[in-house]
Amino acid sequence: MFEKFSSKLVILLISALVSSVSAVEKPTSLQKTCVTEECHADYSKKAHVHGPVSLGDCKSCHQPVDPNKHSWQLVRKGSDLCEYCHLEQTAKKVVHEPLKKGDCMQCHDPHSSDNKFLISKETVAALCQDCHETGKGLKFPHGPVAVGECTVCHDSHSSDYKNLLTIDPGELCFSCHVVTKDELSKFEFVHEPAKDHCVGCHDPHGADNSNMVKSVAPFLCYTCHKDIEKIAENSDYQHSVVSDIDGCMHCHTPHASTVKFLLKKDAASLCMTCHDKPQGISKNKVLPAFTDEIKNKKFLHGPVKDKDCSGCHVTHGSQYFSLLAKDYPPIFYSPFSEDNYALCFSCHTKDVVWTPKTDKLTYFRNGNVNLHFLHVNKERRGRTCRACHATHASNQAKHIRESVPYGIWELPVGFTKTDTGGTCKSGCHLPKAYDRNNPLDYSGPPAASPEKETPEKTTDGDKQPDEKEA
Repeated sequence: MFEKFSSKLVILLISALVSSVSAVEKPTSLQKTCVTEECHADYSKKAHVHGPVSLGDCKSCHQPVDPNKHSWQLVRKGSDLCEYCHLEQTAKKVVHEPLKKGDCMQCHDPHSSDNKFLISKETVAALCQDCHETGKGLKFPHGPVAVGECTVCHDSHSSDYKNLLTIDPGELCFSCHVVTKDELSKFEFVHEPAKDHCVGCHDPHGADNSNMVKSVAPFLCYTCHKDIEKIAENSDYQHSVVSDIDGCMHCHTPHASTVKFLLKKDAASLCMTCHDKPQGISKNKVLPAFTDEIKNKKFLHGPVKDKDCSGCHVTHGSQYFSLLAKDYPPIFYSPFSEDNYALCFSCHTKDVVWTPKTDKLTYFRNGNVNLHFLHVNKERRGRTCRACHATHASNQAKHIRESVPYGIWELPVGFTKTDTGGTCKSGCHLPKAYDRNNPLDYSGPPAASPEKETPEKTTDGDKQPDEKEA
């Protein structure tokens, strides 16, 4: 019985104690500190406590009005309250709008918080997104945005730079992107936008495009390169890679390069990244691999030898077939006109086909009869240069080709060279020879073929003309 009575007594005592605690009223006189078990106990229990609160110095910010009513007022008005201690936060040129209005509590809890810097949200990013939607939901967010560290780039209170940036905009990106900074300082050719502000091409918070670019190439590039856009979009013959998404990046680097035009490597090597294999240029036509055309060839066309593809071709688009820089007939036969051969005449002298008779312009002559003139100047059946010459390379001097495509037939050229001329056993006509010193008479039967091929010699009286003029 005694044990049952003792248990009831304990329960009554506990109930009385709980009732007395819950009945405690707010103090009616000044306390040493407001953070007590009776009042504001939670202020000291959070991970981060405001300095005056942790010291129990509530009077730094509050002063009593009527202790009996437990009423208080702030010791200073507006932004002066926080700035009295945190003056450096507003000392710079550009001030964050809430701070300018004195609304520090829009971002901070004035007493304590479970979050660093007494912010009212779990992360800085979550706090910023209450006002700033930038970067939210993007496929490719900027690294600091993705991990919620806005203060890597922005000062949260005030800054001497626009948009509250922590340092000069021209240097901010390079504080992380040191490799790009190194390229810009060392490489000879620098993309103009990269010299000043990266935000010309990139969104600093993120984008739906990789590398945070504002739009994909070529459309981003076209915002500045209007001339390239016009060529690429309006040319009769387009370089397919130019209009591909991110096609510009196949050939160019966006920031800086050791090669002119911001190319990734020298032009010839760059072209060979594609043209080392056959290229389909239309539904029924395949361009052979350029490397196969020049492989093991003894004689290379001048621009090919100089690795200068731009000597004959343009990069982005052309009005002429095969992206040629100037006009040149695309067919085997073509009536001669100077305009039709503008490409060849950009290097080779026009006189070689304009002059009927000569003793020095070319070695391709019978006596003084200019056989270039004879072959080219025909009203209907004028031979274009490709009828006899290989475009890129050949195993015979003067780029004489072994055969030429003529529909489904590989039409043979059949050229054999002698000391003073040569012979053609071509599919164009019966075998014919020519001789510069002892001209043949074409009015009679065809001349006999020379017995053997001999190298062409150069003497003072029979000077070898420059290859560009031959």
